[in-house]
Order: sequence, then C-alpha cells, then structure tokens
Amino acid sequence: MMKYNGMVKCRSLVLAVTVLLACAGSLFAADVYQQQVPEMTTLECAKCHVQVFEALRDAGGLHQQECRDCHDKFHTFTPGVAWEDRVPSCASCHEHPHGEELIKCLDCHQNAHAPIESLVVADALAEMCGQCHQGETEQLQQNVSAHTEMACAECHQGEKHGARPACTLCHEKPHTEYVDNAGCASCHPPHAPLVIKYDNKVQSSICAGCHPDQRKFQESSDLKHRTLACVVCHADEHGNIHDCQHCHGYGPHNPELLKNFKGCVDCHGDPHSLNL
Repeated sequence: MMKYNGMVKCRSLVLAVTVLLACAGSLFAADVYQQQVPEMTTLECAKCHVQVFEALRDAGGLHQQECRDCHDKFHTFTPGVAWEDRVPSCASCHEHPHGEELIKCLDCHQNAHAPIESLVVADALAEMCGQCHQGETEQLQQNVSAHTEMACAECHQGEKHGARPACTLCHEKPHTEYVDNAGCASCHPPHAPLVIKYDNKVQSSICAGCHPDQRKFQESSDLKHRTLACVVCHADEHGNIHDCQHCHGYGPHNPELLKNFKGCVDCHGDPHSLNL
C-alpha cells in the first residue's frame, strides 16, 4: 500500500512539473513576442560570414565598421533581385571620385571588405584607364620612355579623377630654377616625354636650363638677335634651326658676293653672338 501511494505521489509530482513547464513556456513564448528584437552585432554576423569577418579584420582599413552600418537590411533569399540591388551602394558613403559615368568602385576595389589589398594590379588598371584615355595610351606605346613602364596610378594619384602630379616628385632637378610643372610640360609631353616640342610662348629662360652658353652669348651681344626669343629661330621642335634666309631672305647682299661666301656664319659668326 505504501509503495502504491509513493508511485501516485511521484506521478502527481511529474504531472505538476509538466503542467508548470507548459504554463511557463506558454507565458515565455507570449513574452518573447512582446519584446523588441535587438540589432545583430558584428560578432553574431561573423558566425556565418567567417571569411568576410577575417577579411575586414586583416585588411578592412577604414571599412572596419559595424556590419549593420553598411548592411542596414538583413539579407534574404531573393532570386529575382539582381545582386547589385541587394548589396550596399558605395555612394552611400563615398562620392564618385572618378565620375558617375566612368568605372565602378568594384572594378578596381574588387573586395569591399579589403578595399586596398584587393585593388587591381597596375597592368589591369592601365588597361582600364585606356578604355577612355586611348590617345594617351597610344602616345605611351608609340613613344617609348621610362613613362611607358609606369602604371597610370603612379603619376595620377589623388582623390579625384584627373589629378595631375608635380613633375618634381620624380624629377628632383629641373633644368632651371624657372621651370615649374607647366614649364616641364611646355617642352615634354607627359605621355611622350622624349618628343620635345613647344609653342611660341616658351620662355627663353627655360631653354637656358640646357643651353646656358648660347643664352649667355646672346645676352652679351649688342646686336639685334639679343632681343629675340629662342623660339623665333628654333621653332616648334627641339633641334630645329631655321635658315637665315627664313627671316633675312637673300636681299642684303649682292649675288656675286654669295658665290664666294656660301654661309652667313662665315662672316657673321655664331647667330647667338654676331660679329657684324
């Protein structure tokens, strides 16, 4: 009889506990749906997105933000929506440094979770620049120089597309103290630097950087050539020398005299320091 009573008590206890648990579960379930869902933390995201977390940890740079700063909507399985429409837009934080109609951010920064480390290699970047800048690319290839071997981004560094570097960043010793960035480019086209050409606005002081003796002779002369700019006689292309007749013609001298003296410099000497 005592054994029977014990079994009854045990069963009653189990039943009571079960009922209590059921009631507690019901109350707990009802209470859960009354609560606000807390935002997921970056560590919680990392439980599934381990590789993304590791990329941000090791090479995220300024992108080491909370995941929800960029991914403000939780992802869902949406096969009908394009991938570009589901990921965050770079433009939500960054402006378009290269212009909205040019390359996309991910064309160069191929992994947004490692934006600098994933930057495409120089050769690929040069090819990409060449899609729009065909003229510059052709100049570099057709006029081989040290610039041909350089990547576009080595010179064109800056936050905005079209940044032009100072030549003196690489070329520390310009030809003359009067040469600045504009002065360099007046003779040396950046994408064909060995093809030296210039217009009639180039100052003689720039020429004197490489030709100091000629400039010195010219300035010491009392004759008319002293007042001439270098580009008057040496026009358009480096090394080009006009014939004296280009300005003087054949008029000043008797044709018979010219039979014995074929060249003007035979009598007049160096054009930079005339004898007569």
